[in-house]
Amino acid sequence: MGVSVIVVNYNVTEEVENCINSIYEKVLNTQVEIIVIDNNSADRGIEQLKNKFPEVRFEFLKENLGYAKANNYGVQLSKYENILLLNPDTILIEDFISPLDEFVNENPKAGACGPMLLYKDLTFQFSNGYRLGLIYETAEAFMIINLYRKMLKWVNKKKYLANRPFIVNWMSGACLFMRKEVFNRAEGFNTTFFLNYEDIELCKRINDFGYINYYFPYLKCIHLDQASQKKNWESFTHSRYVSRLIYAENHYNKLTRFTVKIIHILGLFLRLLIVNFVYLEDEKLQRTRGYKKSLKLYFNSSYADERRKS
Repeated sequence: MGVSVIVVNYNVTEEVENCINSIYEKVLNTQVEIIVIDNNSADRGIEQLKNKFPEVRFEFLKENLGYAKANNYGVQLSKYENILLLNPDTILIEDFISPLDEFVNENPKAGACGPMLLYKDLTFQFSNGYRLGLIYETAEAFMIINLYRKMLKWVNKKKYLANRPFIVNWMSGACLFMRKEVFNRAEGFNTTFFLNYEDIELCKRINDFGYINYYFPYLKCIHLDQASQKKNWESFTHSRYVSRLIYAENHYNKLTRFTVKIIHILGLFLRLLIVNFVYLEDEKLQRTRGYKKSLKLYFNSSYADERRKS
């Protein structure tokens, strides 16, 4: 028995190396298979890691399949029954893999599981939540999502301090542990998502099949948070809005979809008003292009059309 760890890389060779080193340093009591899927990175330094880590399986794709498709591909290559989907910009500071492996083996209704994610300075990072809906979408659109999350954390503060897992609806795809059987029954990530929301959507489908998603606040892992994505803010910004449209089409009723669309259009106009005062030159220009591109998408494309394009 063991755990297959799937790491999808795109232009973050150094982070992949640090991630692999941390796995081998911290995980000593569980057999681990590491599979790195390279999404046709322009940075070919990743090829040098193949010689440095001969025990790691490297797969070099000829095109960028996106996060969802690349992870699905990696899971199908895995040899163990339990899998960990792990971002390359994560660093293990303890062995959370062994206790999660034991937990899912002992709990057949366990769905997706994950540790508490921390920033590099070891401060808390929001990485879980409850079902999406109008309240969440409004908070996201009008940039009060962190306040909303802090409120939820305060309401659940006893759970965060406890030495036991608690039930959530979704967790960040930066670090998701589950049985491969659960992943396959949910048909893996929805590949119409290229980047963002695919983790939330997968966790929802896992819930819909009757499994329970658990968050482990007493287990910790560092997540540097979007190390590769931040190199192209235009693409990152636009892909988030594409994903919101796809999620709404799949999981909201007609009235909620329409309301969410209006809310995010207003939120985009708000972002365009304040972008010059919040970000520095290059990021400001990229975000502005991303916001304008997203507005055009919201006004000119239907949800179904965008889903087919993705």
